Amino acid sequence: MTTNLPVATEPSATHGDRVYAWVRDRIIDGRMPTGSRVREREVAEELGVSRIPIREALPRLEAEGYIRTLPRRGAIVAPMELADIEELFDVRASLEVLAARLAAMRCAAGESGGSLIAALDAAERAVDASRGGAIADATSDFHDVVVELAGNRLLQDLMLPVRGRVKRLFHIASERNDRDVHREHRDLCDAIVHGQVERAAALALAHVEHSRAETVPVIRSEVAAAR
Repeated sequence: MTTNLPVATEPSATHGDRVYAWVRDRIIDGRMPTGSRVREREVAEELGVSRIPIREALPRLEAEGYIRTLPRRGAIVAPMELADIEELFDVRASLEVLAARLAAMRCAAGESGGSLIAALDAAERAVDASRGGAIADATSDFHDVVVELAGNRLLQDLMLPVRGRVKRLFHIASERNDRDVHREHRDLCDAIVHGQVERAAALALAHVEHSRAETVPVIRSEVAAAR
């Protein structure tokens, strides 16, 4: 039996876009666990599509860090082991700070911070409603908007494989208090939209390091318990 494709968010969305979103969402929420194979035939049967849009979606999923293509195994869900998470925080501590700095510089030069305020408002609504998955998505969206507001194409390209990993991390690691996280986002948003460059950079770094300090020990303990 086949499943109808998810409704496209844009009229111009292709089957490849829809397959991408379907696989990505299942990786993020764990229905496709780490290390499992992404089998073209099974995806095609489930969605009722040919393998062409699947082959269009797989390179994008790999570029964004959701899957890896291995010899003789094909596409598998990319790992999120402790070492991967520690590396992710190292990269975030550099690139997200740069994004905050550049975004604040643009706002200081007259760029509107309206998109970031809107992302913050959406996150606040999710927190108020206590919807876990929606909070993780809104948190990820807020960080994405900071990168977009930075206006640096190379940074946006560099962040592509990071964004997928960050989104997965927000779904699998929920140790931090949602309101504390939102409070940090609110302060960061305030610094960026008011063009306070050094304050924005300092807040972005503190935000990443707070998350690292609370997330990594928990995952390390889970790994130790599993052994």
